[in-house]
Amino acid sequence: MRWHGRTALRNIGWAVILTGLPRASGAETTANEPWPELDAFININQVVRLVIPISIDRHDDTLARNASFGLQFDFALKPVFRRELRNQEDVFKKRFLSFRTGYRYTTTLNDHAPYTENRGIVELTARYLLPAEMVLSDRNRGDLRFIAGQNFSTRYRNKLQLERDFRIGQFVFTPYTSEEVFYDTRYDIWNRNRTSAGVEVPFSPNFVLDAYYTRQNDSRSTPPHTNVLGLKIELYY
Repeated sequence: MRWHGRTALRNIGWAVILTGLPRASGAETTANEPWPELDAFININQVVRLVIPISIDRHDDTLARNASFGLQFDFALKPVFRRELRNQEDVFKKRFLSFRTGYRYTTTLNDHAPYTENRGIVELTARYLLPAEMVLSDRNRGDLRFIAGQNFSTRYRNKLQLERDFRIGQFVFTPYTSEEVFYDTRYDIWNRNRTSAGVEVPFSPNFVLDAYYTRQNDSRSTPPHTNVLGLKIELYY
């Protein structure tokens, strides 16, 4: 009995040790990644601006890194019977309704896993002022996707974001939390969701830093779960 007890304890010890070791890549279910992004906003007038986004993330089905860049136009509708939504330097954050359309190109950064995508974007965002000076935004986005080697497909994305501005003297920062869900016509299912929390910190009217954490779950990607530490730099002209 004493020998069998020692054997059982030894087996339990090895089980604990092996469980704590990193798993082989084939068994991984969660990836941990940084997603850097740089966005340039160029105001054409009070209702139209040009957006140039550049970002790096991960391909849906592999661990290959993707690079994306694009050209987008934002249109902000002026409120007629209501005051501005909030006191912000960015005029588009003051508006209750905005529209975006544009194009993004994506390609892998390595040759052994080639991937290219041409994507058209159509997006409508409604914003609502809530009690306690909180702002709720409801973004509805359609992706028109031309992926190399695949047929044309579309993707619908709905994102709800709750945020609030805080002021310390002249300094303003905006914590936020959001939930985004994806419907992909390639699979005809809601296959992905992203839960995020972050904070936007404007260091000047022309420079804003957005740091956030995102948990992505995707039933059609490998690995299916991703922990993201994102850092976005926004430049305003």
